[in-house]
Amino acid sequence: MRLKIAKQLLAAAILSAAAQAQVGLVNDATADYVAGYAGSTAGDLDVVSASVAYNPLTDIFHFESTFAAAIGTSPGGLYVLGFDRGAGTGRFAANGLPNVLFDSVVVINANGSGAVNLLVPQPVVSTPFAAGTAVIDGAKLSLDILGSWLPSAGFSKSQYTWNLWPRDGLQPAGFGQISDFAPDSVNAAVQVVPLPGAVWLFGSALAGFVAARRRAFR
Repeated sequence: MRLKIAKQLLAAAILSAAAQAQVGLVNDATADYVAGYAGSTAGDLDVVSASVAYNPLTDIFHFESTFAAAIGTSPGGLYVLGFDRGAGTGRFAANGLPNVLFDSVVVINANGSGAVNLLVPQPVVSTPFAAGTAVIDGAKLSLDILGSWLPSAGFSKSQYTWNLWPRDGLQPAGFGQISDFAPDSVNAAVQVVPLPGAVWLFGSALAGFVAARRRAFR
C-alpha cells in the first residue's frame, strides 16, 4: 500500500515539474481597453495572452503574446514590455496603477525591430535590435531577449517580474497612448524553465526515500 502511494506521489511530482513549463501564462480579457484610451481598437493592441520564460542555461528571456487581431492592423501600433529587475518603481501610480513596477522597457515595433532600454541606473542605456528580431506571425508576437541586455538591478533573473502594454503611437504622447495592460494592475512573475535532469533528480531522491521506508518497515 505504501509503495502504491509513493508511486502516485512520484508520478504527481513529475507531472507537477513538467507543468511548471506552463506556469506564468497571463490570459487577458478582450476589449478591456484602458479607461480614457482613444486610439485604435482594431484588435492588434488588445492583449489576449502573454508569457515570459527565463532559461538559466541559455540566459535568455523568451516572450510570447497573442492579440485579438493581426499585428500591424493599427498603423501606429507598438508594444512595450516592462521589467522590474529589482529597482522597479510605480511610474503609473498617478494613473491608478501603483503596482505596475518597472525599471526597464523593451519596445517592439510592428516590423519586429525595437530596443531594450534600461531606465536605471541613469543615464538610460539602450540596446537596439533590427527588424525581424521579434517574430510576428499574424496575431502572435514573440521575442528572445538576451540576459545580458537585462542585467540585474537587485533581483536574480529568475525573480524578475513583467507587464505588457501596447500603445498607439499616433495618439498624443503619454499615458493616453496605452491601450491595455497584461496583467491588468500588477506584474507577473517570470517563468523559470526547469534545468535538465531536475525532474529525474527529484524522482531519484523520492525513490530512495521510498526504498529506505520499505526497509524500515520490514
